[in-house]
Amino acid sequence: MSATGIHARSAAAPRPRDMLETISDDFRAQTGKDRNFIEPLARGLSVLQAFAPSNAWMGNLDVAARVNLPTATVNRLLKTLHRLGYLTFSQQRRQYRLSASVLSLGYVAVANSNVRQLLRSHMQKLADSLNVFVTLGQRDRLDIVLMEMCHSNASILTLRLEPGARLPIAETASGWALMAALPDEERDYLLAHIEQKQRARWPAIERDILRAHAQIKRVGYCAALGSWRPEITTVAVPLVPADRSAALVLGCSGASPYLPPSRITQEIGPTLVALARQLSQELPDVEI
Repeated sequence: MSATGIHARSAAAPRPRDMLETISDDFRAQTGKDRNFIEPLARGLSVLQAFAPSNAWMGNLDVAARVNLPTATVNRLLKTLHRLGYLTFSQQRRQYRLSASVLSLGYVAVANSNVRQLLRSHMQKLADSLNVFVTLGQRDRLDIVLMEMCHSNASILTLRLEPGARLPIAETASGWALMAALPDEERDYLLAHIEQKQRARWPAIERDILRAHAQIKRVGYCAALGSWRPEITTVAVPLVPADRSAALVLGCSGASPYLPPSRITQEIGPTLVALARQLSQELPDVEI
């Protein structure tokens, strides 16, 4: 199938017994008996990624529940990460939170992203010319992580987002567009995770994904009203380097009254598709 389509998943699609969206689960399912895979390291990273703005402070039991690991194992990992300086421990709370050492890793990654530097000028021009909010994202498990975003200098819409913000891949136009660009095996694996995690809502989610991918196959982009926020319309397009070394997504968002269907089909969609095609030829020359 093409990179911008979707098909019914085969019975052979990977379906791990546990569908928690953690590094431990993802890598354990993908690597199996790979001797080059260090599972203790993956477990430590999954512990770090268990922390989020909504639960900045967590104790042993909280973390163990999120990463699906034994409490004793989590306790050792937390103490090790604390001694290494990646976690802060509160004696009063008896809980941990991420320390500045973790933030420094993220800042270095963002600062060294050549693709982010290359695309920012194009994104800002697009934001100003269309008077929209432009985002660049990539996949991290069941989320789209925003690498860069640009506001129009004249826009009345200001979205309070920073690099590193996450959008659900299954329920946003950006997520649908990125999934359309994934290899079949990776997309099947991802959809299996989503189905297990969203059993009750899966029929509606699958219908939205199929509709979006059909639109991408037809016109190169997908559009959604209120998939991210009720008052926001988003148009998104896959951004894949010519050498197919990665899958990214470009999105344009704006207040729904300013992005009617006629403007999307006549201006925003075609402009976004043209930019993605141009950038796909430039991306192989930079490190993503």
